[in-house]
Amino acid sequence: MLRGFLLCFFLAESASYDASLAEFRKSYEEKLKGPKGYLAVAGLWWLKEGDQRAGSDASLEIVLPPRAPKVFGTFRLANGKVTFGNPGQELIPDTNKKDGPTILNIEDMELFLIERNGKFGLRLRDPQSEMRRKFTGVHWYPGDAKWRVEGRLLPYAQPKTVMIPDVTGNQQKMISPGLVEFKVAGRKYRLEPVLDGEDLFFIFHDKTAGHGTYGAGRFLDAPAAKNGKVILDFNQAYNPPCAFTPYATCPLPLKRNFLPIQIPAGELAPEGH
Repeated sequence: MLRGFLLCFFLAESASYDASLAEFRKSYEEKLKGPKGYLAVAGLWWLKEGDQRAGSDASLEIVLPPRAPKVFGTFRLANGKVTFGNPGQELIPDTNKKDGPTILNIEDMELFLIERNGKFGLRLRDPQSEMRRKFTGVHWYPGDAKWRVEGRLLPYAQPKTVMIPDVTGNQQKMISPGLVEFKVAGRKYRLEPVLDGEDLFFIFHDKTAGHGTYGAGRFLDAPAAKNGKVILDFNQAYNPPCAFTPYATCPLPLKRNFLPIQIPAGELAPEGH
């Protein structure tokens, strides 16, 4: 009787996990292909000091899609601030999580300011983008509970600043609380996460990269450590936005986050990669 009870318990637990994973993947895809998802990101222009005009006119510094006004307006970068129009409206970048970014609406499109280590750029979201129209769906490895592993946080004495390289050739300043150690097939491995609020954000590379998964590596989110324990569910590993759009500024894995093993779990590379 006890054996039958335990079997039913484990089957129920497995079914619950499968449902939870399916819901995560469905939500991820809906967000990705939504009108504000990364498939809709259709432009990025890094600003220089001084004035830059935007509109659909091909002679302007910032050329927007044809349905935008011929001349939308002028952006000015001066003294570390970006303004739009005359008199100038100061724009708030995306790094200001409380108030930003300022959204400028152009027909059904959105133009907003991003900031990366002191560099400012304008990013365009277009719900009619070619990438969004041609999207055929996300592809995953089959879910496998063995890739939901328990690790432990090895905290630094104090959270430390780490410089994370990105696809633009620059570095992004992030904060790491320590290392997370976990086991795969009895062997120990370590990854260094950075903080995303109170939670952990992993940028990692494994031996499937370029051989089934996206070549630059993948991302993984995990809840904050609880009693020193961290749950790493590699079935939820997902591609960085730059797998879908050339207008992203994705961070890249640190060398210490290159795993010498295959992690055949999570999201596969998009078609064409």
